[in-house]
Formats: sequence, C-alpha cells, structure tokens
Amino acid sequence: MNEIQSFKRFPSVCCWIKHILEGQYVSNDNSYVTIFGKVKRVRIVATIIDKREIISTQDREDTDSLEEEEDVKLNLEFKLDDGTGLIRAILFQVNPDQYTDFVKGDIIDIVGRIGEWNGVPQIYPEIIKKVREPDLILLRNAEILKEIKFGETQQIPVKIKEVSEIDISSDEIDINELFENENGSESDEVKEKIYSIIKKYTKEGKGIKFEELRNRVELSEEEFKNYITDLEMESKIYQSEEGIYQSY
Repeated sequence: MNEIQSFKRFPSVCCWIKHILEGQYVSNDNSYVTIFGKVKRVRIVATIIDKREIISTQDREDTDSLEEEEDVKLNLEFKLDDGTGLIRAILFQVNPDQYTDFVKGDIIDIVGRIGEWNGVPQIYPEIIKKVREPDLILLRNAEILKEIKFGETQQIPVKIKEVSEIDISSDEIDINELFENENGSESDEVKEKIYSIIKKYTKEGKGIKFEELRNRVELSEEEFKNYITDLEMESKIYQSEEGIYQSY
C-alpha cells in the first residue's frame, strides 16, 4: 500500500513590510519569527515602485542556439513599498508578457512565501492582484492594527539560529514600547505637531495632502512616513482618500 505523505500549508498572515524586516529569519525552517509568531506566508498591500526583468542564469539543456530561445522565461522582480518599509518580490522563470498589466505606481494585494537571499528578505509571490478599491487599504490596515492591539503578539528573540531555539511563548508585547521612537521627547513633539495639523484640517471639514503636510513639518520623506505610520498605528489618523489624511 502506497504511503500518502501530507503537507502542511501555512496560512498567510496579513502584515506590514516592517514586520518582515524586523523579524528574525530561521534558515533551516525557511520562516520568519515576527510579532505574530512563526510566519512562512504573508499577505501585504503595497505600491510597485520599480519593476524589472532579469535574465535567468539557469542552464537550458534544451537550447542549442540563441535563435531557438524565443520562449526563454525570465525572472521578474518588483520593488514594493507600503509606507512602513521596502521589500522585493521575485517571480522565477515566468513569461513577462503575463505581467504587463502590473506597472510602476500600481497598488497590489500580494500573497506569497517569504524567504531570504544573501541576508535580504524577499517575497516569492503566489497570488498578485491589483487593488482597485481604496477602501481595501484602510480595511487591511485596520485589520493589522486590531491584531497588534488585541491579538496574541509576541516578543521577537534577539538572535535565532535554529528552530529549536525559538521561544514563541513570550509575553505579550507592550504596544507603546514596540512603536516608541528612540529619539524620545523630541520625536513626540514632532509627531504631536503633525497630528495637530491633521486635526485642524479635519475640524475644517477636509483633510490634508501628504506632500503639503510633509512640507509644513520639513522632514525627509522617510522620516515623515515613519511618523505617519506611528499615528496610524495609534489609531489617531487615517486616509480618507488616497494620500489625504484626517484625524479620528
């Protein structure tokens, strides 16, 4: 009688890119230990900020000449940004013509395995869909925030080498401590200034655009995004429309 081997398919975990980048990679298990525990598959919403085709270096035994390589498949790489961090998503040995509809600037909902190459985290997509409803972004962020605040989040071990060393039964994370900015009171002042501006515009019955707000506080885009993310995580602000912020 043939032995039937079963395979466990890990569920995809909705998260932000920062949760992957801040996690610890476990090489012998192809997983990341994150605040949500051990994760092998993720689901994120992010913007394509770069797209490129890479010629595969895999040997082709069925090719005798360059003239016969019309059906050569390439690796396709997307660089993704969700406002909390940047990560690469790589599709191996695909026909790029099947992905011409995905271009720079598109917001996508992506499900895939996570891994690491030369110390750099990356996603291996299984499903990629365009986000056509802006409400999906708000709903996904709300879902993640709810899980962070009310779910079973965990401390990430400082260093991990083997699966056996992972302790995923740690105490729940202090959310305020987790997202506390290292610059202390000075950072709190800047964040409060940003919040006050958004709150003022909200009281006037309108929101404020991303660029206008950033120019008023005179911060680099990266620094500004970090403060905006903190305020969103604290449920103080939200995007009423894409790129327009209001306070709750």
